[in-house]
Amino acid sequence: MAFTTTVRWRRPGEAAHPLLRGAVRVELQALDAAELARWADPSAGQPCPPAGAPGEVSAAFTVPDTAAGLRLTFSVRLRAGGQDEEALSVVQRLTVARPGVLVPDAYRIDRFAVQLRRRGGGGEVLQEVPSTRPSGMVRSFFGRHPLLRMAAKDTPEIDTEFLDATNLWWALHFRVCRNNHEEGFNPWYLEPTCNDRPERLRVLLNTRATPMLWFASLPPVRELPGETSVGGYLFLRPIGSAYAYPATWPDVLTAPAHATTGLRNLCRYLLQGHTRTGKAKITGLPDWHQLIDHSPDADHPLNAYSFLPCGMDYALDRTAPKLVSEARSLRVLLLPVPEKNSPGFCYGGNVGPGNTARLSAAIRLLWTRGGFGGPGQQLLEAGEIAPPQPPQPGAAASATGTLRVAQDTWVGAYSSGGHALWELLNDPGNRAGVARALVFDTVRFDDRGQARLLDTAKARAAARRPGLQARIVWSPYAMGHPPSAEFLTAVRGQGGQAVVWPKAGSAYFAAPPNPADPWAEYVFADAKPWTAAKFPAGQLSGWWHQFVVFAGEEIHGDPRDPGSISFMEATMAP
Repeated sequence: MAFTTTVRWRRPGEAAHPLLRGAVRVELQALDAAELARWADPSAGQPCPPAGAPGEVSAAFTVPDTAAGLRLTFSVRLRAGGQDEEALSVVQRLTVARPGVLVPDAYRIDRFAVQLRRRGGGGEVLQEVPSTRPSGMVRSFFGRHPLLRMAAKDTPEIDTEFLDATNLWWALHFRVCRNNHEEGFNPWYLEPTCNDRPERLRVLLNTRATPMLWFASLPPVRELPGETSVGGYLFLRPIGSAYAYPATWPDVLTAPAHATTGLRNLCRYLLQGHTRTGKAKITGLPDWHQLIDHSPDADHPLNAYSFLPCGMDYALDRTAPKLVSEARSLRVLLLPVPEKNSPGFCYGGNVGPGNTARLSAAIRLLWTRGGFGGPGQQLLEAGEIAPPQPPQPGAAASATGTLRVAQDTWVGAYSSGGHALWELLNDPGNRAGVARALVFDTVRFDDRGQARLLDTAKARAAARRPGLQARIVWSPYAMGHPPSAEFLTAVRGQGGQAVVWPKAGSAYFAAPPNPADPWAEYVFADAKPWTAAKFPAGQLSGWWHQFVVFAGEEIHGDPRDPGSISFMEATMAP
């Protein structure tokens, strides 16, 4: 008996989204019993005729009575500024158990290959422009595609919350720049001395919350032990990192400010500063003094540029292998781009309810785009039964074993980003899903942050989930003092873990010479001999606020020594 099936790409009752209008392509092929085994062959099957005109959130098809199965092919292509790139793809087999009942039991995804295109050199800044595209090979798995669920027995629903706009981003914004010039594009991120893995950055668009634009930074670990859980680390930058950009498509992606202000702000957090011996390699970059890890001013060291690079990518790279080996866990760094005029302290709906599901959607999309895992490693939800894994063509001796979407999240914030963090933790559902909170000298810690963190610890305990890990770095500038002993005891009393830096306490925050803060002695070494007059207390307080994100306590020679550990790294460690 023939029946009608509806393919959805928005939730029931959810409105169409401008990014998806005209961008969706959906096809359904009917397969007879003899074609099920070769279901992915494009020549197999016959098109299911549409059952009425397709809508903006769904399309209905008539399934003939001869169909033993269906091949669903769904894709989203984004078009902006004369460029056209795929942003999401799902190819799924649905077996017809009986008329009106479909079982998702096999799917294929592309294997992706990274290409780095060298541009510039000589009188121009050398840059490596990444492109991540299907390699022509595919990966085949049994079961359900991570971006598909059955909303009803006859209704497959594709999760289009996040779209991958990475290739489109670089195509729209990349520019060749003359040495020491920012000509419509900031070249820091793509310059090989600053960043030897530019392909790690992914640009995502959120179709359920605004601001829409997110960045994701992928850790270096690709092939993982079986049953490794993969989750997101949501980091909320300060309000000062926000800038005005449009909320409408396609301007939200094409806005010129992204290529200059946006990339500068991003690089400040992701890139690592250059040492005294290494900075000669970057003097052809515009404003290269903002990319060093120390103050070069001998007479007035506090007058130097203090917003030094935080090295979040470096910290992620150093801690990811340890997390995998010690905790069977991997974290992807997620940074929504704050917009100056948005509510929610510039983060809008990105700090509203549904944080755990939102980060899960990003992780699942990134896996389908080749972001992590070996060729034979399937991604499943926690608790989902793992089907048998077929061998992958052309992937000899590659890692196997199921990966899991983490059931919880990490959330962190720096400075005035604390406003958004406390807003996120004001939601009970968000609190229950937060396994680790990373606090970097945030605003309103005493009157709001402590209560929200304690409520989070209680929510975790009530849900009988592993205790909250609170990792806190303070300075005299914003927090003013370390968290109270009563607060720390209360968090621990709920089964949580509370760790505070600097370990040296208030002694850390004194001008050099100061054995309690060897990192400051490194940063201000050019100002020797040190005198009190060179370190006015008012100016020094602002530097301490920056130290919590770019410095640390343990340093051996310089910050790039393998023995040096920044606060950023310490908070990400197992």
